[in-house]
Formats: sequence, C-alpha cells, structure tokens
Amino acid sequence: MVSFLAHEWGRTMRVLIVTTFPSAESGGGMGRVAHELAGAMAQAHEVLLLCPGKDTAALELSLPGRLRVVRVAAPGEGDVVLPDLRVERRLRAVLGAFDPDVVHAQDFGILALWTQDWARLTGRPFLATLHCLPSRAAAFTSAEKTAFARLMGRSPLFRAFIGLFLQRCDGVIALNRAMEGDLRRFGYRGPIFRVPNGRDLRTYQSLSFADPREPEKRLLFVGAFARRKNQGYLLEVLRHLRVPARLELIGGALEPGYLAEVEEKIRALGLTNVEIAGPVPYAEIPRRLERAHLFLSASRLEVQSLAVIEALASGTPVVGLSNETIDELVDDGVGKRLPPGASPEDFAREVERICTLPPEDYLRMCRAARERVRSLSWESVVEQTTRVYQELVASSARRRRAPLWSPWLVSASAVRYSLREFARPPRTRRLSRTPRRA
Repeated sequence: MVSFLAHEWGRTMRVLIVTTFPSAESGGGMGRVAHELAGAMAQAHEVLLLCPGKDTAALELSLPGRLRVVRVAAPGEGDVVLPDLRVERRLRAVLGAFDPDVVHAQDFGILALWTQDWARLTGRPFLATLHCLPSRAAAFTSAEKTAFARLMGRSPLFRAFIGLFLQRCDGVIALNRAMEGDLRRFGYRGPIFRVPNGRDLRTYQSLSFADPREPEKRLLFVGAFARRKNQGYLLEVLRHLRVPARLELIGGALEPGYLAEVEEKIRALGLTNVEIAGPVPYAEIPRRLERAHLFLSASRLEVQSLAVIEALASGTPVVGLSNETIDELVDDGVGKRLPPGASPEDFAREVERICTLPPEDYLRMCRAARERVRSLSWESVVEQTTRVYQELVASSARRRRAPLWSPWLVSASAVRYSLREFARPPRTRRLSRTPRRA
C-alpha cells in the first residue's frame, strides 16, 4: 500500500497527472513534458503520476517534493502501449486512497480515458493538456503507419472521438494562441486556460554563447526524423550556403523510411558538411547547443517545440520556417522567421546574414534569444497551472456521471491479455492472472 503525505488545504493540492508514456525518454516532447511536469508540480503539491510500466506497481520515489508513481503493466514495443486494465479494482483503491483534488491528463490515451471516467464518477474536475492540434492530431504521429492506421487517423470517427473526449473535460489547457484557436475551430466550447510548456531554464541559461569569430559556423537541428520535421529541406539550404558551415542533425527515426531518404539525399548532393548524430542522450543536448551558432528549423507543424524553446534559452539564435512555434517565439530580434513557402536559397541568405553579423550584434541577438523565453520556467508554469487547478476546484459542484470509456476498455483489455497469456508456451504461463484485491 502506498503511503501518502498529509494534505493541508490552502497550502498544497493533491494532483493526479496521467500520461500514455512510461518515461521522459519516450514519446518525444509529450512524454518529457508530462514526466517533468509531475516532478515540477511536486515541489509545491502532492502529485501522483499514473503511467504505463513493465509491471503494475506503486512506487515511492526519492525525489525532491512529494511525488508518487503508479504504473500499470503495458507490455509492448516502442511508444505503442496498451495498459492491462484487469487491475482496475486495485487502481480504483489507490486513486481513492490518494483522493486527488484534480485529474490532469496529458493526452487522450487509454489511461486518460479511464481516469476521465473515474473523475466523472467521483466528482473530481478533469483537465486535459493536448500537445497536438486536435484538428490535425493524426499528423503528429508517424506517416509510415499501416494503411489501416492512416485511414483511421483521417476518418470522421477519430475526429468524433477527440471531440467527445474534449466535451467530457471540465477544462483544457492550450499551450499557446495557435492551440486555443484550433480548439475553438474544432468545436470545443468549454473553458480554455493558456499555459505554456515549461523548461528547466537554469540548465540552458548557464551555457556560454558560441564564438562568432569562429570561421566555420555550427548549425543544429534537434528533432525526430519525420516528414513533418522536414530535415531534407535543410540539406537544400546547406547546398546554397556561401559561408563555411557544418550542420548537425540530432534525433531518432520516427519514420525510418524518411531517414533513409535523407541519407540518400546527402549522398546525391555530395554534402560532406552534414552529420546525422542520431538520438543522443537528452543530457547531451545543452552541450550541443552551447557549440551551435544557429538553430535551424524547417518543421511544417509544431505546437510548442521544446527544441526551439531550449535553443532560445541557451542563447542560440533560431532561423525557421513559419509554424505554430516559430510564429510565437521567433522574429528578427532573436533570429529570423520565414514564410512557409520560402525557398532554400532565401533561407540560406538569412543564415548567412546572421553568421556574418559583427560579433557585438550577434551576441546581442544571443542575449535577446535567452530573454525571449525567460517566462517559460517550470516555476512560472507551476504557478500558472496551480491557479487553473484552484479555479476548477472552486467552481460549482459537479454531478457524478456514468462512465463511457472504461467498460469497453476493461473488457477489451481482458480479452487481449487473456489471449496473449493463452498464446504463451505452457511452461511460461502463469497459473492465474486474476489481480489480487486491494
């Protein structure tokens, strides 16, 4: 049984945070923000993080603040996780013991659906933060899915599902103006609270600026290899550059086929000044940013890119094609924002312009970049999010409502995992998978 710290109303709140991703290293920015938010909120509140894991377990972590983690077994590969909800009885007991004041989901995955039902059954306010635009949710996943998955992502049923999930929220956090506008255009009419992503700015603000006197300029992009990220465009930019420069591309292969296309394009263009570093440990990113003179982005679609925020926080100017993040954070003071249809040659001219600025002008731009994201610290985001929680809790009492998702999810989980168990060789089967009662 999990032990919980005493709750004193007015000083702390009890917050249940829910995510589809088992760790900060999974799911890209969505997973990282969810896990980091839980740790940041635990500096001021009691937090229970619900996420998938290898085995169903309740763990007390030795972290600053008051953070507990409950993991629901979800065996699977990569980011595709289907939690085993046969432990529903135990899960209800743990959540009941924690007794959260508010439930905050970071996506509309299976655990979020289940906890949305639980919140409505128990009268708790349910808040969601979406890290993808609801009108284009399918575009934020791999474009190399199966034909059936692509068809389902574009189907009216998927859109209806997202709409129903939003309708059953007591509020939604929008990361920026672009997300708020998309939510309204999508048809959501409930409360919207604008709170940005947070970052540990101290890590980046302590970095040195790149030396503008170095003859060869270091260019950097951080992001998974996917058509949406558009790394191939940056290769065309590199081909048009007239200053000595070297481009480093950091990121895993969300779409392996696209990574192969990028590699083939490098060979076809005869580029020798580009390096595909692949996925590097997250702790290495600040050091790479410290050496970079410019951060380049040709992404076609972003909501609020952590990579761009971190680049600016490090004092690295950003040159990018217009998208939701670039439009929000980048202008001539911190780099350059180009229209989405800008040619690689036009992009290259802007890169050259910044690379050849007088040192004092370049360093002034670096300082302005760091200042641009000063408000996106975790301390500020925790304060803003706390106000949202308090407003939801203080609103009128909520009626308890019947569940919608959980009966189907629990039944489907029972069938899936029973079949999976049956398919095991006899020697590896467990005698019973019936979860013990709490």
